[in-house]
Amino acid sequence: MTLYVCSSCLAPLPEGTSNCPRCGPGSLALLASELPPADPNVLQEAGAARLARALGDHYRVMRLVGRGGFAEVFEVSDLDLQRRLAVKVLRADLPWGPGTLSRFKQESRAIARLSHPNTVPIHFVGEGEGLVYYAMPYLEGRTLSELLRVEGRFSVGRALAVIDPILDALQHAHDHGLVHRDVKPDNILIEAGTGRPLLVDFGIAKWLDGPAHITDSGFVVGTPLYMSPEQALGSRVDARTDLYGLGAVLFQLLTGAPPFEGNDSQEIVGRHLQEPVPVATLSRDGIPPWLSRIVVRCMAKNPDDRYPTARALKDALRAGRTTTTGSDEEVQTPHDAAAVTFDEESPTMALPTARPGRQLVLWLVAGLAVAGALIGTVAAALAARPDPALVVENRLAESIALTLEDSGYTISSGDSVRVALARGKPVEANWAVVQPSSLEGRLLGQPVQGSIVVDRVRGEIREVVDAETGGDVWFVPVVVNRSGRPLAVSVLSRRDSIACNCPVAPGDSVRLGYYPLQPSSVVRVDDGSGMTARFDSLDERRNPVTGSVVLRVDSIALARPAEARRALFPVQ
Repeated sequence: MTLYVCSSCLAPLPEGTSNCPRCGPGSLALLASELPPADPNVLQEAGAARLARALGDHYRVMRLVGRGGFAEVFEVSDLDLQRRLAVKVLRADLPWGPGTLSRFKQESRAIARLSHPNTVPIHFVGEGEGLVYYAMPYLEGRTLSELLRVEGRFSVGRALAVIDPILDALQHAHDHGLVHRDVKPDNILIEAGTGRPLLVDFGIAKWLDGPAHITDSGFVVGTPLYMSPEQALGSRVDARTDLYGLGAVLFQLLTGAPPFEGNDSQEIVGRHLQEPVPVATLSRDGIPPWLSRIVVRCMAKNPDDRYPTARALKDALRAGRTTTTGSDEEVQTPHDAAAVTFDEESPTMALPTARPGRQLVLWLVAGLAVAGALIGTVAAALAARPDPALVVENRLAESIALTLEDSGYTISSGDSVRVALARGKPVEANWAVVQPSSLEGRLLGQPVQGSIVVDRVRGEIREVVDAETGGDVWFVPVVVNRSGRPLAVSVLSRRDSIACNCPVAPGDSVRLGYYPLQPSSVVRVDDGSGMTARFDSLDERRNPVTGSVVLRVDSIALARPAEARRALFPVQ
């Protein structure tokens, strides 16, 4: 297929059209293979330009599709084969541990072994210019999350039509030694045109037959809403972990909401660990009893109580659909979910009246009872001692990326994570703020990062990350545009002048990343017609925890440039 692109924005044109839907009838169609080499001044140096140099002249980086806590995805045109690619790049601006790049490359190659119609193949894995990446087909479609948000819960037939092929994809991955570890609605894509369900983003997949230092990191990864108990505890995972996540996805497809929700990830994970599946919700929404039993078994707390394989789960679903009695199988109640009752009144122990000859024996029995109680008290105290763990709480306005050895994940603003550690061993973890980006893909603000180093782990380690962690003071401007005109923003101090390059549209509010707070720090806003607003005394406006400085700009706040310059830097 011949690939044409827009002469203005360089975006690929839909097949059979000659005008760009973004730029209008005035745009021209150019053959992608005849485009001149990309201008590195136009591309973002930290990402797209480096990727363009790493890929070489046979590829053209078109645009940044998305950025997560650990990776960026770019749309790339393969000029030789005339195809669109999505290239996932491990972010080079984060403080990864020494094994991260090796793990990313090895797991990418492991994922490349998959060849199934309901997974997305990897065309190639590469590295260069300090980047490691892999390329996949660029696909159009909507995720289950988007469909649930727009259309609400699925019918039983529609839900099973999605789950059935995803089970085939999971079985294929498990047969090749891979556990996905992040099965969720965001990672199931319904391809546009064909309606084919696709299991995507094996970014944190576990390579079961890989080296021990790759598979046994002991690090908690995944999404709390769909995370199995063993995954949350940092224990070893296997194929049954994916079945737990798929059970949670099926629950949400059938009811419209995840099985467990909460105010933060800790509360959600706690409910996964302790609370039984809310069967009443399934019953209330009219789900067939046989299907409710299957969902409950998928989400058993103990992996041994779940289906052993994706194939076994698929067989159970097939049996349920072919019977009207719902008696294809009886789901056993998981051991750890069984109800246990106790008498409210504790029994009392009294020594019987005895003859003097037996008194010594009774005292010995009483002494042993007391000793046992003391031992039990000590054991209970030891059991209550907190397990070795690193708990990191993020109080910043942006997400942070936490890395430990060769693993990591993102902590949203106001959220926290708990990472299982080995008692008595040293630990070194690093965190970095996930910088927001402008419309052009340019990172906003300055890098903010820190380390957590402990020589010997004895218990729970807690780290709170806020705008004054480590003794440095940071602020993040939040510009609220009430002027009715587009605005441009600059952050100024006596040492630096940093243009945001991110227009703030009328009615919008934009967070501009973190900057070090200095006595001379000023935020300047221009409307493009010579009117300027400036904001100083930022420390008085600043939230000391998040560092947020909310700046509301209206027509009254805007002034002429000469007045603004005199106010910004008065003559001393």
